[in-house]
Amino acid sequence: MAVTDAEINTAVAVTGRFENAGDPWRGVTGDFDGMGISCGVLQWNIGSASLQPLVLAVGKPVVLREAPTIGAQLWQACNSGVAQGLATVRQWQTGAQLKAVPKKELAALMGSPEMKAQQFSRIKVVAAKADALATAWALAAGRPARSLQELIWFFDLVTQNGSLKGLDHDDVTQFIKTSTPGKADDVVCDWLLAAPAAWWGRVDCIKNAGLWRDKVAAADLELFVLSYLRASLSSAKARGVVMNRKGALAFRKGWINGQLFDFSGQF
Repeated sequence: MAVTDAEINTAVAVTGRFENAGDPWRGVTGDFDGMGISCGVLQWNIGSASLQPLVLAVGKPVVLREAPTIGAQLWQACNSGVAQGLATVRQWQTGAQLKAVPKKELAALMGSPEMKAQQFSRIKVVAAKADALATAWALAAGRPARSLQELIWFFDLVTQNGSLKGLDHDDVTQFIKTSTPGKADDVVCDWLLAAPAAWWGRVDCIKNAGLWRDKVAAADLELFVLSYLRASLSSAKARGVVMNRKGALAFRKGWINGQLFDFSGQF
C-alpha cells in the first residue's frame, strides 16, 4: 500500500514530538550538536547543509516577511559556505541556546505555509523509504501489508538512524527462538536496567525496563526485539535513546527524553 498524506502527518505528529515540544513543524533548537541551528520536523540544519535548500526554495521575500529581524542574515548565511553560515547563526545564541527573537522568527518561518510545503515535499521522500522498508518487513513476517505502527517505526528509523544495518526478520525470529521460552522481552529489559551511566537516556532506560517487562503483546514482540537489535548496533552512547524511541513505538508507550509518551490511541 502506498503511503498516504494522512499517514505521513501521523508519523510527523508522533516522532516529531520526541525532539520538539508543541508543533514539530515549527521546532527550532540551537547549536547543541555543532550543527548551528536545527529547524523543523526533521531538524534540518546549517552544519549538514540540509536547511539551506529549504530556505532558498521558499525565497527571500518569505524569509524577510517571517523573520524581519534576522531574515537578511539568514538569507546570506544560506547563500554562503557552511563555515560562514555557522558563524552567522551562532551569533544569535548564548552558548547553545537561541535568543528569544531569533527563536521566535525561525519558528515563524518554519511554520509558514510556504516552508511547511517545502518540508512536506522532503518528508514524502523519507516516508516513501520508510514505507518500502515497512512493507518488506511485513512480507517477511508473512503478512500482506504493513501497519501504520510499522510505517511510523520505520519512519523514525530512516530519519534518526538511516537503516537497519543489515538486520532482517530472520535475526529477530532467531533471537526470540534462542532466548529462554517467553523471555525475549526480559533479556531486553535486563539490558536496559544495566544501562551504563554514559548512555544518553539512561534514566528513561531504567523506567522503560519496568514499564515494558512482561507486558509486551505477542503481536508486538517482533518489532520490540527489532528495536533492541537495532539499538545494539548504534554508537555506544546512543544505544539507550535509540531503544527508548523504537521500543516506545513497538510497545505504544514509553519514556523518551524524560517524558512518558502513550500512543495506544493513535496506532
